Amino acid sequence: MSLKIVLQTIPIILLVLLVLAILIPACAPKPDTAARVSEYREALSVKNGTEDDNPRAIRNFCNFLQKIGDKKYIEENTSKVYAPDAYLNDTLVTHRGPEEIKAYFLETSETMETYEVTIDDTVSSGQEHYIRWTMIFTAPALNGGKPVESIGISHVRLNPAGQVVMHQDFWDSGTNIYGQLPVLGGMIETIRRRFEK
Repeated sequence: MSLKIVLQTIPIILLVLLVLAILIPACAPKPDTAARVSEYREALSVKNGTEDDNPRAIRNFCNFLQKIGDKKYIEENTSKVYAPDAYLNDTLVTHRGPEEIKAYFLETSETMETYEVTIDDTVSSGQEHYIRWTMIFTAPALNGGKPVESIGISHVRLNPAGQVVMHQDFWDSGTNIYGQLPVLGGMIETIRRRFEK
């Protein structure tokens, strides 16, 4: 094959790859937002929380959030912090029970080089507890390995033993995870800018 043919073929190959990069995600199944909301409402409907204010249990949960990057801590403490029937949705995935939750946090900690959570505020209303936090982490696959900063709120409910039975996070995973990925991040930013106009 001559160099001329190779040079003429490269743009066609690149164009085909670009079209595939756009079409494959476009054909992927769309997230079932109604199912996510339904799962959350179902978790809220379970009356296994306690009306008691439990500052020690909230401190334990906050401490856990601050140490999610520490694999040994996750191994030793997930089943102490989360109840056997715990529900967790962090906007990316849903897990149930401390073993699933522990496996997820261990896998997450594998992807991070650094991780820091600052607890900004906690508020309780009956059995509902809200923890407002700021997270800064680095992961080689995101943002070119530079720090990613995020703010969010964890809504938790505790059982009488002080363990978390329901944990729902609210944070911008679109910008802070998907928006940091090559190609996809640029498309998300372009869409965001169009909405701003």
